[in-house]
Amino acid sequence: LQADNRHLSAMLRNCGAWQSAHDKKLAALKELLIEKHPTEKILVFTQFADTVEYLEKERKGLGHLAGVTGQSENPTDLAQRFSPKSNNYSMPPNAEELRVLISTDVLSEGQNLQDASIVVNFDLPRAIIRLIQRAGRVDSIAQRADTSLCYSFLPAAKVEALLNLRSRALARLQENDDVVGADENFFEEPVDSSDYTAHMSY
Repeated sequence: LQADNRHLSAMLRNCGAWQSAHDKKLAALKELLIEKHPTEKILVFTQFADTVEYLEKERKGLGHLAGVTGQSENPTDLAQRFSPKSNNYSMPPNAEELRVLISTDVLSEGQNLQDASIVVNFDLPRAIIRLIQRAGRVDSIAQRADTSLCYSFLPAAKVEALLNLRSRALARLQENDDVVGADENFFEEPVDSSDYTAHMSY
């Protein structure tokens, strides 16, 4: 463990401070939120609270945005501000309605978020039930949009070759479909693993 810490510390010293301006994944997310869907409400999921905090910090240009983790004081309040119609929620006078909500899986079940019809998986969860639950926050009977969209950020090619995350997720989704049936399609299009890709989930 001490040897690992020494190697990691040396790597951090050699690489220097993190510069978000060089973060291609962050740039792709901003392109998606600002250029491709500049006015729609968008729900972004990640597995990690640190990622929520990082994306919230780098919020410039994203409009009314909030981050939610298990440590948030009132996740339900943020969910209601993001999706007031589906929650029959009256916005308080000084509160701002949210356009973008970034969350860990603390909001992946038990919340009505159907004012949005777009879900972004900023990373792929190991358990495919999480993908289904995330999509289910917007793709439900209360959804008024004709189509719900699900965007998934995939690992870089070398990481995917090492971990095989997408292929394993595909296999488990197919097993789920064979057993219970489903109409969601999370990896519909050919994938360039250096970028995100869109899939209809309606």
